[in-house]
Amino acid sequence: MSEMASPVSLTTLSTELRHKVLASVIWTSTATPLYNHLDLFFQDPRVRLRDDWDIWVPTTPPQPPALSLLLTCRILRYDVQYLLNSSTAQSHPYEIDVVFIAKCGLFPTWVCCPLPSQINLDTLQASFRIMDVEDIDDEVPAGRQGEFLSRYRGVSSDFDADNYPNPPPGSWNFYRLLASFLALGPRGLTSPAYQRENRGCLSRSRYSLQHLIISVTSKEETEMDDERRERASGPRRFLLDHNSDLPYGGSREDEVFPGPPDNSPYTWTGPTELETVRGMYGHAGRLTLGHADRYGLYLANTLWALLDFKWLSRGFGLMVYESILDDITFYVDGKPRPHFGMDDLLSLEPLKHRSLTPEAAAALQVWKEWVMKWRSKLRERSMLDEPRPSFGFVRYLPASMADPNECPDSDSDSMSGSDV
Repeated sequence: MSEMASPVSLTTLSTELRHKVLASVIWTSTATPLYNHLDLFFQDPRVRLRDDWDIWVPTTPPQPPALSLLLTCRILRYDVQYLLNSSTAQSHPYEIDVVFIAKCGLFPTWVCCPLPSQINLDTLQASFRIMDVEDIDDEVPAGRQGEFLSRYRGVSSDFDADNYPNPPPGSWNFYRLLASFLALGPRGLTSPAYQRENRGCLSRSRYSLQHLIISVTSKEETEMDDERRERASGPRRFLLDHNSDLPYGGSREDEVFPGPPDNSPYTWTGPTELETVRGMYGHAGRLTLGHADRYGLYLANTLWALLDFKWLSRGFGLMVYESILDDITFYVDGKPRPHFGMDDLLSLEPLKHRSLTPEAAAALQVWKEWVMKWRSKLRERSMLDEPRPSFGFVRYLPASMADPNECPDSDSDSMSGSDV
């Protein structure tokens, strides 16, 4: 009588095979992007990441697949930690899916979520998509039209720049999304409770990336779009810049976010030009928002305001340089758009504007000398033993926000707990 084969466990596999199995688990998707309008409507209600932000997050935070593996046994914990810091990680970018809905704000969902303890990541991809409230209303059951907008109506999502040179409220949601991750990590984009604990801490970078990819996907045209186009024709047409619910739809916004100068290698390389956007009629502008090149242009120009140290966004710009080490690349429907090499941008002189006083320019130069050493140390996975220069002239957040005082360190592998 033959002996029965001994059961095979994960820990008895060869190291190479075990690593392949673990890698397939670690980088498993933690959620499915919300491609369907009804999925967004019928999913569990979301909550604001902060009371005065139009960033809506799931009530249940994602659990990175690596977390359960870290809690199993010493062998698997060692293997997981090895994989997270190996070259294998470079071929597995982490991803967050962000839906933009006019009048409502941003709806981020982690598709592949890192651990909070992973403070040095290789690649993060932020995938932006556009939905219309009208798209949702057209597909929900009869009698429930308007329910989504009533539930998620924004309080700070318009793009009117009447308070120039301050950025319009809608752009702050993008800045907050970026700064929350660089300062607080993945929990900064999932947990209102963690945001409350660290209120005022968005001025200090704790997380770093080698590469940031911003990918924008076009909105699929539907028969409902054609019907709305017909309804919006005739006397109801109005110029896009009268519609402050849309990027570049508010007054003076093109003065706040004009983008790089015309002769710059960082100008938008897609078919959409700012002059074209401003000349659109309202119904075309709303539908063309689904044309991802237009939304990509907006994201690129708002990011340029950070990289060029403009106005009140200057403090966020410092964080971007301190956290993103190699580059920021835009894609639209899989096609490359502007590529920002961070080292090259640091070597440029910022454009002259009224907020860059001689004192601010001198302080900026001191910071640049410091940040080059800081970035060099981060590439070596170490920390610079030299304090960051003081910037008393920098406003990091809108006046309604708390002062950005330093906050105590906090690190944990777990994202669980009270998050709402």
